[in-house]
Amino acid sequence: MNRSQAPRPRGQKDPARSHGSGNVRTDDQRNPQPAPGAGRAGGGVARTSLVSSALGFIAAAAFAGTAAWASGCQGEAPPGPSTEGGSPPERTSSLPRPAPASSARAAASAEAPKEAPAAAPSEAPPEPPAPDTPYTGPLLGSIMPQASVYPTMEFSKQRLGYIRLGGKVPVDPKPIKGGSCAKGWYRLLDGGYVCGRSATTDLSNPQVRLGITPPNLDEVLPYKYAFNTTHGTPLYRSVPSKDEMMRYEPYLESSKRKRKEEEKQRAEALYEETEKEVAAAAAARAAAAASPAPVAAVAADPAAVEDKAAAVAAAASLGIAPAPVEEEPEKPWWENVDEKGRPLNVTLADLDKDADSTVAKRMVKGFFVAVDKTFGWNGRSWYKTTAGLVAPSDRMYIIKPPASQGIDFPEGAKSVGFILAKSASKYQFDAEKKSVSVAGSLERFAAFGLTGESHTHRSTVYRKTTEGWWMKGADGTYTDLGSPPPDLAPGEKWIDVNLSRKTLVAIEGDKPVFAALVSPGRRSKDKKKNHATPTGVFRIREKHIATTMDGDGTVAGDLPYSIEDVPFVAYYDGSYALHGAFWHGNFGREMSHGCVNLSPLDAKKVFFWSEPRLPRGWHGVWATPENRGTLVSIHE
Repeated sequence: MNRSQAPRPRGQKDPARSHGSGNVRTDDQRNPQPAPGAGRAGGGVARTSLVSSALGFIAAAAFAGTAAWASGCQGEAPPGPSTEGGSPPERTSSLPRPAPASSARAAASAEAPKEAPAAAPSEAPPEPPAPDTPYTGPLLGSIMPQASVYPTMEFSKQRLGYIRLGGKVPVDPKPIKGGSCAKGWYRLLDGGYVCGRSATTDLSNPQVRLGITPPNLDEVLPYKYAFNTTHGTPLYRSVPSKDEMMRYEPYLESSKRKRKEEEKQRAEALYEETEKEVAAAAAARAAAAASPAPVAAVAADPAAVEDKAAAVAAAASLGIAPAPVEEEPEKPWWENVDEKGRPLNVTLADLDKDADSTVAKRMVKGFFVAVDKTFGWNGRSWYKTTAGLVAPSDRMYIIKPPASQGIDFPEGAKSVGFILAKSASKYQFDAEKKSVSVAGSLERFAAFGLTGESHTHRSTVYRKTTEGWWMKGADGTYTDLGSPPPDLAPGEKWIDVNLSRKTLVAIEGDKPVFAALVSPGRRSKDKKKNHATPTGVFRIREKHIATTMDGDGTVAGDLPYSIEDVPFVAYYDGSYALHGAFWHGNFGREMSHGCVNLSPLDAKKVFFWSEPRLPRGWHGVWATPENRGTLVSIHE
C-alpha cells in the first residue's frame, strides 16, 4: 500500500498511505475498545427505528473495537486475539457464499490431527459438502474480534487462521471436552478447532447477530470505504449525544460563535465609547473646578457621570472590558496548521492522545475507514466502521473503486501487453513493413496477447498482438517472465512479479494463466524516501480478506496515514504483501511503500487463486508445512 509502502502489522514501521501501500495494524492499544452502553437520545430522527438501530449498533460496537489490526509492508504477522465467550446450544443456518475453491495443494484435513485428543461422538461427524453445494448445516459464530482456529485441541502459537466477529463457519455442533478449553472444542468441517470461549453455535447470540457484516465477495471490494476530508474528524466510541457533538466538533457551532463574536465586538465598541465619555466628563469637572463659570453646564450633571462610570464597571464585571492578557491554551494538533493547512509534526501516537471515554481518536485528512453500517442519529448520518467505531458521514465520502483489471492469458500468446498512456492507437503495417497507419483506438489499461514479434520503424518499437494489429512500445508495457523458482514442484502454482515492467503473471507449472498490472514501491536516491520493493523468491505466509494498514511519515512534514481493512492481502515476506489498492488507479507505475499493489479485481482473483486456500467463513488463513503458500518470485 502506500504510504507509499507496503502493509505491515501494527507496531511495525511502514505503511499504507492515502495513495499506495501500507502497514497493517494488529489489535493493541492503538485500537481503542468501544465504551459499553447506548448512545443518548437526540432529536431529529424517528425514535422507534433510531433507537432500535442505534442500540443494536452499540451492542455490536462494544465487541468490535479491537477488530482492526495491523501488518504492514515491513514487519511480522499480527498477533493472535484473546479468547472469551460462551457456547450455547446448536443451531442451523445457511452459510454466506463460500470463497472460491483452489486447485493447488490440499487444504488442512477436516479430520483431527493425530496428536489431538480423540473424541468419541455417539454418531459420525458430518462430512464437508462438495465445493459447489450450498451449505445448510450447523454453523459456529465468532463472539470475539478474532476467534482463533488451532490445528489441535490445545492453545498454541501456531494457528491455522481466524474467524472475525460475527463470522460463521461450518462445524460439528457437538463440543469435544478435553484439552485446555473448559467449554470444550468445536471441530470445524474445513479443518481446525475453535475453543467454546471464542465462538458459539447459538446464532441468536448478540455478539454473533450484531457482529461485523460479512465481507461482500460478490462486489469489487469486500466493504464500502469512506475518505476523511478534514483534519480532526473524531471517531467516537459510540453514538454521541448532542452535547458531546458540540463539545468534540466545535465547527458545528461556528455560526453561533460568529454571532457571539459580533455581539462582543459591539459591546466592546460601546464600552470604548462610554470610557471616552467618562474621561471627557472627568476632564470637564476638573476644568470646572479651575474656572466654574464656563463649565457650569457640564458640572451640573454629576449623576450622569456616575451612571456612565457604573455602566463601565458593570461591563467589566460581565467580561466585556478588556481583561488582563493571558496565555492562550495550546491549540489541538488539528487546528495547529501551517500556511498550507497541514498539521505540524503529527504522528499516530498524537492521534491516540485525543482518546477519552467518548472519542477513540481523531483522523488526519486522507484516512480511510471501512463502513460496516450507515445509520441516522441526532439529525445526522453516521458510519459504523468495521472496527466498531462511529464516524460522522458529513465529514467523509464513499469512494468509487478503480475498475481496471488484467486478463486471462490468451491462448498462444507469448506475453501480454498493457496500455498505460491516457490514449493510444492500434497500428497496421503494409506487407513490406515500410509504412504504418492507425487502425483503431485503445483506452488506458487495455490488455491483449502478444506474439513475441517486434519491429522497429523509424526508431519506434512496435509489438505484434495475437489479434494481428501492432502496439507502439512507448504506449505501454508487457509481461516478461523471470526464471521459475528453484523450489517449484511439477505443476505447482507460482507468481511472477516484474518490477521493471510492473506486471504480475499467475502461472501453473509452466503455463501462464493470468496477467495484471501492479504498482510496486517508489524508488528514491534519498534513503528515507526509498521504498523499493525487495526482490527474491518467497512463499505466501498468510492471507486476510481485509486488514488495516497505517504508519507515520518517514521524513519531516509527512503526515501519518491509516487505511482500514485494506482488501485481499497476501503476506509473503514480513509485512510485504500483494494486496488490493482502492485509493489510487495508477497501476503500472510505482506507487507504494514497498508492497505490490493490484487493482481490487485483480487482487481478489490472485487472492482466491493462490494458496493457502481460505476456508468457508474464515477471515484469515496461515500456510502450514502441509499446506504451503504459493511461491512469489519478484525480480527486475
